[in-house]
Amino acid sequence: MRSYKTERINYNYRRVIRLLRYCVLAVLGIAVLTLILNMVFLLVAAFAYVNTDAPYISGESVMESLTTTQNGYVLDEEMEAEFAEKDQWAMLLNENGQVIWSVRKPKELEDMYSRSDIASMSKWYLKGYPVRMRVWDDRIMVVGMQKETMWKYTIEFTLPWMDFVKRTILAFFFINFAWIVVFAFVFTKRFTRNRERARIEWIAGISHDIRTPLAVVMGYSDTLEHSEELSEETRQQAAVIRHQSVVMKELIADLNLTSQLEYSMQALRKEAVRPAEIIRSVAVSFLNDTIPGELEIDVQIEPGAEQMCVNADRKLFERVFRNLINNSMKHNGKTGPVKITIALWEEKRKCHIRLEDNGVGYSEEVLRRLRSRKKDTAGENIRGLEIVKKIILAHGGKIWFGNGEEIGGYCMMVVHKKG
Repeated sequence: MRSYKTERINYNYRRVIRLLRYCVLAVLGIAVLTLILNMVFLLVAAFAYVNTDAPYISGESVMESLTTTQNGYVLDEEMEAEFAEKDQWAMLLNENGQVIWSVRKPKELEDMYSRSDIASMSKWYLKGYPVRMRVWDDRIMVVGMQKETMWKYTIEFTLPWMDFVKRTILAFFFINFAWIVVFAFVFTKRFTRNRERARIEWIAGISHDIRTPLAVVMGYSDTLEHSEELSEETRQQAAVIRHQSVVMKELIADLNLTSQLEYSMQALRKEAVRPAEIIRSVAVSFLNDTIPGELEIDVQIEPGAEQMCVNADRKLFERVFRNLINNSMKHNGKTGPVKITIALWEEKRKCHIRLEDNGVGYSEEVLRRLRSRKKDTAGENIRGLEIVKKIILAHGGKIWFGNGEEIGGYCMMVVHKKG
């Protein structure tokens, strides 16, 4: 048998693995949520920019729309309408800075500009009007917008500063990533710890509170059942009370076992056991406890699997076959004897066990709940099967439930051989 220390190490290992799995899922979830929020923000910003953008009319298109005549420059009607629609203006300067043509030019602007004026407006504003310039041969086309419609600023940074910004952005990214990981880890650890503690304490408390009154009920009902002073009807009623108390006691034991297996807290006392021996022992006990003709169990063990051993907890392995046979008897759904076939064989150095019956099979709802990975899907009608599933998984094995081609349901289990 394994020592308590070894069992505790295995429990801690499973707990760490489970915590890491939750943490990874939380990191991915938070990262995806952060990415989605950032994408939404960028899309909203882009949408707002498109709706508020008022681009300049390009100086090149204005020059192409100008026609030289004897009286000067003439702008075609389509371009003039565009200037009016966008509430913009333009003027053309010659090599001396004199305005030789304009459209919608504000009255407060001069008709002559020095080189310093031209240099200033190329980077900033022209008396508060945001402008753009396009040099065309010896002429300069200036296209402007109305005041307070465009933010314009020339920004310059030194290369060392830009290198610092790059490093800062990279550090900021890693800091955010680390924050997400730490936050997810703390959240997951606290969430799982609180949930496990609350559930285990609740189950343990309920089991403890029920154990004493249940023992009293079982004791008094047993006394009444065997009392010769009572009538036969009263003794039968006491027998029913005792039987239902036993059922309740088994329910509590199943609840505790399910909780311990679910959170890897059941200390598996593994040893070398022979599945063939356990199968025969459980089958014989059921046949001895049932009325002749009510149950038939056909045990089929291949010669090579007779001495095969697995590393398992003997009591839990016996519980597997007891629960499966009990389920076949309770939910057979057919008249006549319950026929159960248990096959055992070795394949690819693994122990294969298949139990099938001649009943109505499993419903789609039961199969769906048995195949589900959720921890809260077990109901009263599949409680025993859920325990079977958890025991096999706790032993590192695999298990499948299904229905036969014609009648009955089956349970297929695969467990690693010892050695």
